[in-house]
Amino acid sequence: MSGYRALVGELADLVRLAHCALRGATAVLTDPAADHHAITAAETALAELHARIEEDAATALGGRPGVVVGVHVGCEVESLGQLVQRLLEAAWARQEREPYGDRLLGPLRGLAETSLDLVARATHALEAGAPEGVTHVLTELPEVGRRQRLLYELLLHEDATDPVDASDLVLLACCYQQCADHAGAIARHAALFAHAAD
Repeated sequence: MSGYRALVGELADLVRLAHCALRGATAVLTDPAADHHAITAAETALAELHARIEEDAATALGGRPGVVVGVHVGCEVESLGQLVQRLLEAAWARQEREPYGDRLLGPLRGLAETSLDLVARATHALEAGAPEGVTHVLTELPEVGRRQRLLYELLLHEDATDPVDASDLVLLACCYQQCADHAGAIARHAALFAHAAD
């Protein structure tokens, strides 16, 4: 089953690349002091992610567990990459606008950091294949929803919020929520794959 383990390691590296790109985009979106170099670093990680996904798709998968893990986690990582691309586009667009106010930036930062943490934990769950690693990811998913709801409640009561800022924040919140969902899916599949590889 060494070929399967090598495949899991490669997929975990892909999730790390997605996490790296997500972190770079988030730095610019949630930290007014961050410069555009964070976006460049995120774009580099995202380009490597896309290249590695294409390479892996062309590689023969070893055994049935490899097919299952490759298809499921590959789809989740590809979706993460698409979400990061949206966040990067939003980050570039935000360079032309004033930063979000602290009252709205705080909940956005909390939501982003929670989602980032879940993607990182999903990587560990995938590599370890241990039930507790999966549990750590799944039990934190409701926290993402809670933070998203807090942001929306503020938006609904902030009459002075610019409509463009409001729509941007809702889009960002949706992206981070979906990133967390993909992290949860990776963790769930990680447990199934570990069992299949025994």
